[in-house]
Amino acid sequence: MLRFLLALSVVLLLGACAQFHRPLAAADRAKVQEIDVRVVVAQESFMFSAQAPGLSEATGGGLIGALIDSSVQQVRQKEMSAEVGAIVGPLLDYDYRVEAGLALGEVLNTPNAFPLKIASSQVLAGMPPKAEQNARIAATKSGPAYLVLLLQYMLEPGLGAFTTRTTALLWQDGNKEPSYRSATIYQTPVSGGARATVVRRLGANDGQQLKAVMRDSIRQTLHVVGLDLAGARSGAIRTVRFNVNGTWLTLGGQGFDEQPGRIAFRDQDNAMYSVRTAAP
Repeated sequence: MLRFLLALSVVLLLGACAQFHRPLAAADRAKVQEIDVRVVVAQESFMFSAQAPGLSEATGGGLIGALIDSSVQQVRQKEMSAEVGAIVGPLLDYDYRVEAGLALGEVLNTPNAFPLKIASSQVLAGMPPKAEQNARIAATKSGPAYLVLLLQYMLEPGLGAFTTRTTALLWQDGNKEPSYRSATIYQTPVSGGARATVVRRLGANDGQQLKAVMRDSIRQTLHVVGLDLAGARSGAIRTVRFNVNGTWLTLGGQGFDEQPGRIAFRDQDNAMYSVRTAAP
């Protein structure tokens, strides 16, 4: 069995999204001929978030998460560890990196699935060493641009939803500073019954449903990042139900893409969300 990780809801890749988001300028977009895509998944298996006492609303101007007292954190981590081992254990063997690689292959083989030409793609278990990373960035001066997606994935407490949080960075022209930065949150409900029932359903037929959700998270994240790279404009305000640490809340923002059963929007800090429109 792959080892599992326990994490606080405060451990997010997004950071301060208002300062983090940097759209790709039209002049930079025009210079990109090809890109190399690397999806970095450092986890070995699911992260789980301890719920903050009394958490009922999203906080921080659109950012999801809350600080948890260290003593409460320790107690909740122990409780979650027992719960994960007893209930969610059967799901920990499924390898997100494998499904991410399959999803990347699907995107590569689908015409117009991404607005920029992908020269190569790869799923990595961690960022390259500093020297290798610097050399790769320097190589963009005469070669393809370099897009890195740093991704976390998790099951919300109570197994209500599957969530990924992704930071995207694009380097080009040999510049040390990325010409593009963004943060994307993907979520799909997986609830419907007791937790044991949810686990059995997700793991049935060799994890068919869970694997499909994992692949969808990569496809949709690339879709959202691709739209942002292409300069998609925001539209009308849209609202959805979103699971935060096991609690369903209403979130909203400016929509910029809609598919059957799914919508993409930006919150006030320019964090991007891809969320199912049909949720509890």
